[in-house]
Amino acid sequence: MKHLSEIVTKAKALGQKTKIAVAMAEDANTMGAIARATSEGIITPILFGSQARIMKLPEAKRLPEGSYQIVDIPDPIVATKEAVRMVKSSQADVLMKGLVGTDQFLREVLNKDYGLLAPKAVMSYTCALELPKYHKLLLISDTAVLPYPDLNQKIAMVNYSVRMAHLLGIKEPKVALISATEKVSQGMPNTLDYAQISKMAERGQIKGCTVDGPLDIFLACDPSSVEIKGVSTPIGGDADILIFPDLETANAFYKGLMLFAGGELAGLIQGTSKPVIVMSRSESENSKYYCIALSCLMKEES
Repeated sequence: MKHLSEIVTKAKALGQKTKIAVAMAEDANTMGAIARATSEGIITPILFGSQARIMKLPEAKRLPEGSYQIVDIPDPIVATKEAVRMVKSSQADVLMKGLVGTDQFLREVLNKDYGLLAPKAVMSYTCALELPKYHKLLLISDTAVLPYPDLNQKIAMVNYSVRMAHLLGIKEPKVALISATEKVSQGMPNTLDYAQISKMAERGQIKGCTVDGPLDIFLACDPSSVEIKGVSTPIGGDADILIFPDLETANAFYKGLMLFAGGELAGLIQGTSKPVIVMSRSESENSKYYCIALSCLMKEES
């Protein structure tokens, strides 16, 4: 896929509506995205939060009459808890974060009694970016969950991202393990993990993709840089997936692209038993809409 709109087309082709439980559906961009997806027939929303505050939003007026349900719970913690419980019990297919803090939201997702983390799974985050100056969708991980992923968590990040790439029609995604240099160095511990992951992929322990690293962004995404530097890499400046060494790097990278380069994204929490949408409260309506469409596809894989 080259455009996020193709995700929407694929979601519409499913011919069924996905039930989405929205925790604290009280911000404009979230409600705008929900109204758009509802009007286009791909979701049925269940909105948790203050009914009065939700219905004051102009975006709420765009919801087709009779197409949604509101669960009037003004307290954000209680509303989030009940939204998680609804998804856990399969009364809804997808969980979405609205106007509630990410820490509070994820605490409920991880709850041992009614949370959504799959047994023995690593929770991570992968998103697909559409960028004006890149020729196809670019998947990146982890921008939201793992502060300093260890080797096993990095392997999980690769596998989750590859799974999403396959869902988007990328049969053999090229995975670049991102660092400040292409050289393996004791002074940069992540490069040691990257060398091990690359060898695992070479030996077939990581399947369905081509993996190489460490690589810098130029070698990962710019063919001319590969030629100039004379570095032999199967990625060839044509990466489909970028794996970052820590959350701070990945988060700053994607937010810079969103703010300064006109990027849009579609992303989901990985490792949960049901799709979970977690986005910054400042993300655009468009990006939240694309996340909703992506969750409709991931629901089919859950």
